[in-house]
Amino acid sequence: MLIFVEMKRLALIVFLLIPLLSWAQEESEDAYSIAEKQFFEADYGAAIKTALDGLKQKPAKSSEESAAELYSILGASYSRLGAFDKASDYFVRCYEFDKKSQNPEGMSSSLINLASMYVYAGKPEMAEKEALEAIAVEKPLGRPAKLAMAYGKACDVYHALKQDETALEYANLAVKTAMETEDPVAIAIRKSQRAYPLLALGRYNEATEDLNYAERVFLDNGNRQSLAIVYFQLAGLHEKYERNTLSTSYYKKALDLARELPDKPLEQRICLSYANHLKNINPKEAYALLDRSSTLQAEIAKTDSDKALELFNIEYDTAKREEQIATQERALQHKRNTIALLLSVLALLLIAAAITAVTAVHSNKVKKELKQSNDQKGFLLKVISHDIMSPAIAMLRGIQMLRSHSRIPEDAQSSEVLAQLERQAESEVELIGNAVKWVQNKDGSSSGEDTHFNIVEMVQEAIGQYREIAAQKGITLEQDFQEDSIIVCCNRNHLQFALRNLLSNSIKFSNPGNKVTIHLHPENDCINLSVEDFGIGIPEDKLDAIYSSETTFRRSGTSGEPSHGIGLAVSRDLITSIGGRLTVQSAEGKGCIFTIQIPKGGRASE
Repeated sequence: MLIFVEMKRLALIVFLLIPLLSWAQEESEDAYSIAEKQFFEADYGAAIKTALDGLKQKPAKSSEESAAELYSILGASYSRLGAFDKASDYFVRCYEFDKKSQNPEGMSSSLINLASMYVYAGKPEMAEKEALEAIAVEKPLGRPAKLAMAYGKACDVYHALKQDETALEYANLAVKTAMETEDPVAIAIRKSQRAYPLLALGRYNEATEDLNYAERVFLDNGNRQSLAIVYFQLAGLHEKYERNTLSTSYYKKALDLARELPDKPLEQRICLSYANHLKNINPKEAYALLDRSSTLQAEIAKTDSDKALELFNIEYDTAKREEQIATQERALQHKRNTIALLLSVLALLLIAAAITAVTAVHSNKVKKELKQSNDQKGFLLKVISHDIMSPAIAMLRGIQMLRSHSRIPEDAQSSEVLAQLERQAESEVELIGNAVKWVQNKDGSSSGEDTHFNIVEMVQEAIGQYREIAAQKGITLEQDFQEDSIIVCCNRNHLQFALRNLLSNSIKFSNPGNKVTIHLHPENDCINLSVEDFGIGIPEDKLDAIYSSETTFRRSGTSGEPSHGIGLAVSRDLITSIGGRLTVQSAEGKGCIFTIQIPKGGRASE
């Protein structure tokens, strides 16, 4: 009776599943159309999800052609989100299908797309083979427009490889082939592309002819994106000829078009070049352009971070849906196992074996998911740290350029404003570097291993890096040791990072006219490395607080430099991680002596 009831239940489940299975098949059959529509609506995340779902269902599961269509959507969508490595994986699958199907037209497109992904990903050496194969495949097909595109891609690859003579050969072939189409736009695209190797080779007259032709064509047909790029190229070209009026005019046209499009990466590149052009002509406008460049860099970084987060969510949702499907399948399997258990003892043994196998698969899957989660966390940390650091460094470099090259009449107010901006930018870069280094050290992802190296060279290298910064403040850096070589064994990166923090602090909290002295002397099996200053010192009751990242004890430098209080905490952690100690001797108004003590032969065995 119980078996009969279970069989009735199973029959009911199958009956209910039939329309659901039919719906899933209909959805998968239309997955490409849906994903394609989402792609052209710029909803790339949705397109990826739809395509991935389509690959799990029929007919994509059983039809290579259906799968290849979805691969092309995935490749294009991942490339729009900046995940060029993932995009190239799917274009490789498209190429393999086209090659197996003996479809040269598809092979040509896949190879051109694949070469583009490698160039965008900064791996042009990987794109060379695909670009040349695309030309070989396309030549017999009698399609001049597509062949010109393949030649143009080879030009891009060799230009990225800095082999501009070769790049120019392919650019000439691209222009010659495009002329067979008698399409002015196609010809203009290839000529503007040829301008890059021509400019790199110093053949400015020929580059001028190509760019002037492209400008006329793009003005006629309203291709504003290409026109903005041509304006940008012409601005740089006339700048080389020192035609400042023409160069300024083209920079302005390029900038206005980039803003209208809008194209933030192009606008940011134009702002930087335009600012450099105006630094001696109109420093005030140059500064405004650098400020806009910094803002754009931050917005671009935010967009890139949002794309990375979107990819993370896509992969998380995909894994979650797979787990839900697996859960449903396990539930159905349990029903089947229950019925099998009632049929015979043999079925019981088979079910036990199946459960063991499912458990092993699930365990492996959990391990894989955990690894993916850790990898994704590391990737996000890398993206965030890079994209936050980049605008801060760009701002610092821009301010330093203005201070070094500006022709603004010097006066106390403007000098102080620039100095304050530079100190703030240096502080931001220092804070980000310290924070990232601390997180990496805490989770064990900080790079570097114990090595033998000459600590004297490392100290002298650090002194050289900070000598100019100290001189700008009127502070002298001195070394108090005679040795030429002292070999130690530890993580050089960690020790060097901590020493730089100590030097930076000593300069920050010393008054103009003071000196900072670096002492280095062996003591038994240890090396003592000290940084001594005669600055404002630290109150005795605050000596423990300086190593805490949560302390409220913060003081500005003697010239108003900001202080975040994280540098010493990071330094002590790094020194501890290499088996050393960081100590301090100080009193209010009497300066500080910070001493790093490390074992000569590496960390002591425990």
